[in-house]
Formats: sequence, structure tokens, C-alpha cells
Amino acid sequence: MITMNEDITVIIVLYNSSNIIFNCLKELNNFKVIIVDNGKNKNILKDIKNNKNITVISKNINLGFGKGINYAFNFIKTKFFLILNPDIVINELSIIRLLNTIKKYPNCAIAAPLNLPDNDSYGILPEKRSLYEKNRQKNLLKKELPEGEICVDVTKGCAMLINSKYFKDVNFFSEKYFLFWEEIDLCRKFIKKKLSIIVNPYSKAHHKEGSSSKLTIKNFFLRQYHYEISPLYYFEVKKTSIHLYKNMTKYLFRFLSYLLVLNFKNSLKNLAKLIANIKFILKNY
Repeated sequence: MITMNEDITVIIVLYNSSNIIFNCLKELNNFKVIIVDNGKNKNILKDIKNNKNITVISKNINLGFGKGINYAFNFIKTKFFLILNPDIVINELSIIRLLNTIKKYPNCAIAAPLNLPDNDSYGILPEKRSLYEKNRQKNLLKKELPEGEICVDVTKGCAMLINSKYFKDVNFFSEKYFLFWEEIDLCRKFIKKKLSIIVNPYSKAHHKEGSSSKLTIKNFFLRQYHYEISPLYYFEVKKTSIHLYKNMTKYLFRFLSYLLVLNFKNSLKNLAKLIANIKFILKNY
């Protein structure tokens, strides 16, 4: 008889998923799993629904990542929840190690694994990066704790164990982000509350980055669009900033230049970034 872990609920957001999700799920048999169906997962969900430990929820629209997690949070009753991307594989031992870390430190809001093969799965807040470049000898990147864990500013959102109470205290993920940077914003909110983000290097997650969704022209465009617009929200760039207008000029030039030489991928990439800047200026936030 399988005994479910009573401390953790796993949340996975799916959109146009590839079969790689099954590699993730096969390690989660002893955990309650909530899958947020953001759309275009019909074939995948036929097999997923056979798993008794999995609940599929949906609002029949693409909520995006952060808003999808916020929606799933309404369905959990555990003290902690583990966010996983569909392209992550993490075994039960590594998850338990995260649980031990988050329980050990009362002010720990997030416990995260090392993401392999990423070399940049954790670090400092973006606004501190110029300071870090000037002061490498001061080791601003991380602080090692007595038992080998590492206290950091931010960790990637592809694998994070979060304290449910603290998540509620900071009012969840900000829903102004649709994709990208929402976990950085969440970490910043935790730090403002003097809470900690801790990486346990003995917990390992294998990340096949970029393979969670099927590659389509639409997906490529949306990723480039949100990769551009999300940091504008994060830094609260003024809509009158000359930076935005320089960007638009640059992306327009690149879009047309790549189009002329029939480099459609780079042309589309710059078109997405151009539209992101235009929409940022027009949008109220």
C-alpha cells in the first residue's frame, strides 16, 4: 500500500506538453500532485488521469505560470508545496532533503535543489548584479550554512519547495507576469519580509530546459515576447523612459534586416520583442 506524503503537494503547470512530463511523474507516486491544464494537453491528460495521486484542474484558458500556481494553491491543504516544471526529474530522496531543509530553518520560505546541468540555477537579485561584478571578492553570491546548504537571493522557478503560509503572507505570485521573472519577483518579496531562500546541494533536479512544451512558432513568439516584457515590469520601467524607445528602434531595425536576408527565426524574435515594448508602453499596470 502506497503511503502519501502528508507534508507536500506537488504542482505542475502544463501547456501544450510533450511526453517528457511522464519522466517527471514517475518519481512522484508517493505525493499528491495537482496539474494545472493551461490548454492543448488533451492527449497527454488521457494517460495522466489514470494516476490516482493526480488531480487535474483547469479554467479552460491559458493562465500563464504564476497565475496557474496561484489557482492551484486554492486546492492544497499541506504546509508546503513543490513547484515542478514538466521537464524536471527529481527523485523522492531529493524531495525529502528539501523538506528537511525547509523544516530545519524557521524563516525558510523556499528550499530548492541544485538544477543539473544548469550553472546558474541560483544567484543574487538582478538589481545587485552590477554590485556583484565590482565586488567578486566579497562573495555576494551566496552564504554557506553550517550543514552545507546555501542561502541565496533567488533560485529558478522550475523546482522550488515553498512554505504555504509564507506564500500566502506575500500575496502569492504577482499576476502581472505571464511567463518568466515571476519567481524572481516572489523571491524579492520573501527577502523584503526577511525570509530565506535556501539551496540544498545534496538535493538534485535534472532539468531538460526548454522541452516541457512542444516547439511551435506560436510558442517561440510568446516566449520571446514575455522574456522581453517581464523585466520591464520587474524594474517598473517608466513608460516615458528613453530606454524603451531605443529598444523599439533597435528591434525594428533587426526585424527588417533579418527579414530581408530571409532569417525568419531571428526576424520573428525581434518582432516579438518590438511588440513587447510597444504593449508595455500602452498597457496600464
